[in-house]
Amino acid sequence: MSYQQPSGRPRGFDRPKKAKAKKSKTRRSSGLHREEHGTQSLREVVDRALSGFDTLGAQIFAVSPFHQHFNRWLKSLESVLDDFEASPAVEVDDKFREEHGGLFSAVEAALKAEQAKEASREAAILSLHRSKDILLHAERGHEAKLREHAARRDESLKSLTGRLEALRTELEEVLESKAGIFEGITKNKAKREQYARARLAEVEKELDAAKASFAEELTSLQGEYAQLRREILEKVAAEKREIEALGAEAEIDGSVEVRRVACEELAEAVRDLVKRSEARGPENKGG
Repeated sequence: MSYQQPSGRPRGFDRPKKAKAKKSKTRRSSGLHREEHGTQSLREVVDRALSGFDTLGAQIFAVSPFHQHFNRWLKSLESVLDDFEASPAVEVDDKFREEHGGLFSAVEAALKAEQAKEASREAAILSLHRSKDILLHAERGHEAKLREHAARRDESLKSLTGRLEALRTELEEVLESKAGIFEGITKNKAKREQYARARLAEVEKELDAAKASFAEELTSLQGEYAQLRREILEKVAAEKREIEALGAEAEIDGSVEVRRVACEELAEAVRDLVKRSEARGPENKGG
């Protein structure tokens, strides 16, 4: 199995200088020779671990949200490490514990960072949906207020217009009535006409005031709605821009390089462990 040292770590993949190593399972050391009862040799255990790292390092998550796969992937990686360390053929030293503990912590932290990025976009999308719902609710609320306003205006103006028409009819009747031959009758007609005109003017003034009041109320309603709608649309636009900014990365699994480099470096740590084991003495070498 070939291995190439990665040219650089992906952004977000920073191994802690000192990381708490994963707890190793209790085992007995045996060097490179094959154990009794069919126990695998160190070489076979190493090859199985390297194959596991290679598979996990090359794994692609095809469907977003990608973070839904992270915990399963970490558990698989942990399983490969546990199987390797649990083998009686493996003698784990402190350097390996420190290396693999740091690498595991680093990839775990990097995946959490990727999950946070995905969560930010999901939150922005959810917020956009809420803002659109608020806009729809505002539109419906405004339409309801307009209907209620129109109903009150029509009812009020209809009543005033009816009174006005009745007074105009009354005034016409007064003007059409013939003056009597007696002065008293003539004076009475004049009073009636004056009274009718005064009442007519009063209702006309009341009608004009009602029209102005309803027009002012409508202007206020339209202004309040326009302000609210503008604020909501600005929020919607900002959320769309945020989603678009995050959207460039939305369909790309940003954890690919992180996971690949982590597996490559874990594979290298295993190889280094084998080299140190072989260098400890001829008694540890075998087929």
